[in-house]
Amino acid sequence: MKLDFLKKYFSIFLTVYTVVLLTKVIFYFYLHESFSAFSFQESLYAMVWGYKFDFAIAGVVAFLATLFDWRKKLFAFVGSLLVVSIFLLQMGDILYFNEANRHIGYEITDTFTDASSLFMTAYGQHMLLTFSSLIFAILLFIGLYKWFSKFPKIELSKIYMVEKLILIVLTVFFVRGMAQGIPLNPWQSNQIGEGKLANLALNSSYNVLYVLANSGKKLKKMKLPIVDKDEMEVVFKALYPKVETKETTPQLKKPNIVFLFLESWSAVNMKSYGYPKSTTPFFDEMLKKSVHPKAMIASGHRTTEGIFATLVSFQNPLGRSVAKSNLQGFDYTSIIKILKQKGYGSAFFQGTSKETSGTGSLAQDLGFAKSYGKHDVKERLYPENHWGVQDVDLYNFSLKKIDSMKKPFVIGINGATTHDDVLPKGMERKAFSEDKAYNKQLNALHFADMALGEFVKKVEKKYPNTLFVFFADHCGGVKGNAFENYLIPFALCHKDLKPKSYDVVLSQRDIAPTVYNLAIGDYRKDKINFSGKSLLDEQGFFADYYHNGVLGWVESGKILELNLATSKEKCYDLESFKNREIECSDEVRSFKKRMLSFTELSQSLLFEGKTDKFIEYRNKK
Repeated sequence: MKLDFLKKYFSIFLTVYTVVLLTKVIFYFYLHESFSAFSFQESLYAMVWGYKFDFAIAGVVAFLATLFDWRKKLFAFVGSLLVVSIFLLQMGDILYFNEANRHIGYEITDTFTDASSLFMTAYGQHMLLTFSSLIFAILLFIGLYKWFSKFPKIELSKIYMVEKLILIVLTVFFVRGMAQGIPLNPWQSNQIGEGKLANLALNSSYNVLYVLANSGKKLKKMKLPIVDKDEMEVVFKALYPKVETKETTPQLKKPNIVFLFLESWSAVNMKSYGYPKSTTPFFDEMLKKSVHPKAMIASGHRTTEGIFATLVSFQNPLGRSVAKSNLQGFDYTSIIKILKQKGYGSAFFQGTSKETSGTGSLAQDLGFAKSYGKHDVKERLYPENHWGVQDVDLYNFSLKKIDSMKKPFVIGINGATTHDDVLPKGMERKAFSEDKAYNKQLNALHFADMALGEFVKKVEKKYPNTLFVFFADHCGGVKGNAFENYLIPFALCHKDLKPKSYDVVLSQRDIAPTVYNLAIGDYRKDKINFSGKSLLDEQGFFADYYHNGVLGWVESGKILELNLATSKEKCYDLESFKNREIECSDEVRSFKKRMLSFTELSQSLLFEGKTDKFIEYRNKK
């Protein structure tokens, strides 16, 4: 048996592995700020440490190419195309990571829906890297095609199928992580012990391959450390102590409600939360007139994740979204559904395409009667950016729709101005940062804040009995640590609400119960199934986040982060919206039981379609 078939296979295998390693090095240098805490030697170790993921994707590409080894030209073309595709996917992931601080995963299924927006964002914000990648890809294709064309074709003989069987076995060996006993899972990258280095170890191509291979399967609950059921009950009694509603709790009379899902507004970029310059002057003024906590923790990194946590007051599947999964079909208690039962008219407005990531359909599943996107906005003062209409035009469109809606009304608005960094021509750019790319992002935030101010003033004038719920759907473009990637603004404003500041950090899950207590009544007496708490009359607030294999828990001004793969713990003191690493005291270590009990129950009920049972645990005496 000739070994030409193995020579072809491993030639492509090693080519892919080399390309992936090259892109990891580019990933490190382009996003160096994210890895500044580590030396290049430590980072290089992480890149090589992830060889199992690299070998897996290399094996798959090599096998697919050798399916065409009976035709020299076809083999050269397919092999070259596949290698170049891996290179472009890896480079695209660098741009995505720059925005979301995580690798492309389940979001890959939205690529074709938003292909033009993705390309224009890459062109506008990362022009040098984008064009350098495209030029290199062309040269790489030409060079590989010439090289692969020199390989002899494989004859269709009696042993051809035996050769293919050998290649199948080889490929399965690599995809399974070689000699390990379990299938290779992207979350195993966290076994390196450091969350940020895990991002260097894992390559996005394998992450995408894993998602696509499992896309037809049901979304499954992530395996968590085992929690004793009796211990869980004790924890829940401590998390949700019985508190009588205060008589001073304000009660608004059937207010209109506006949920402002401020796209990608990161608190670290705002003066009210520690940024040195006034990027959002309108919001900063409204904050002084509002009821608000110290800050809020987002429950995800996508708009659909923010919508679910906000309206349902429940944890998202860890690192994933309910949208476009088998979990979306379950029935959830939603503040919007409750308001509709109380006679409210409702609609959701989105600056991008209304089905970007399934946002529009999820919003309607959770109770909004109507869903509108950029294609519905015909009258515009400004050209679109790469993702959709500018916030000014979306707000104007929303105002017109409100006029014809049933009153009182509840609406949700998620803009597109801060989904990009493109300002209309003639709009003055301010100097918020010496970093040009960052400054463009902050100017888009400033423009969005101006549009928000105009909208709020118009609504207040026409509909004075309106409760404004200001918060971000998620963070965007944050280069900081895990905690900073989930720190968002939050404020409640109504003409009859006296300004008050609470020295607590809330979760997005706390929004629905707080709004319920303001607009309807006591959600606890009404036995509404929320996992959050009302800012107005409860205590013992806690927030959680999940970021690249790490669970975070925020409580009493302290943070505990737990690496689920290694059980490694890190503790922080929350000062001035920054987390300063500290030694883990007994107090902070005690958060671990609370974190794991809360997460285990939330995830179990979510995946079983029994979120309505959560109330039974939080109400146990």
